[in-house]
Amino acid sequence: MNCLDTNVLIDYLEGEAYVGEFLASNEHTPLFAPTPALHETFIGAVRTRGDDGLEKARSDLDWVEPIELTIDGAAEAAKIDGELHSAGEPIGPLDTLIAGVVRDAGGTVVTRDDHFERVDGLDVTLIGDDES
Repeated sequence: MNCLDTNVLIDYLEGEAYVGEFLASNEHTPLFAPTPALHETFIGAVRTRGDDGLEKARSDLDWVEPIELTIDGAAEAAKIDGELHSAGEPIGPLDTLIAGVVRDAGGTVVTRDDHFERVDGLDVTLIGDDES
């Protein structure tokens, strides 16, 4: 199960070619997004384009299947936070939630951010030009 990270969702909305290529190569596969990633994406839409931007983002992403942040996903995120802080390599609270939701669901996070690779037991697919 491929789960799109915030940066992939935003880049899709901005028409980045690499996202189109990924979607084309997965056209017969359902694609998912953790609700924290959708939340971050919608925040960006509101901050840059107001309510109209939010409605456009929601409409343009209506093909994405959301994965809810559940109690189990929140607990998984807490474990990840503890693991990464113990290792001295935290990734930030929203990315930790995204990782928790995806790891709990047994999915793969699709992202430009290679810091997700620090999360043990999380499958990561890096796409795009500037993995950081």
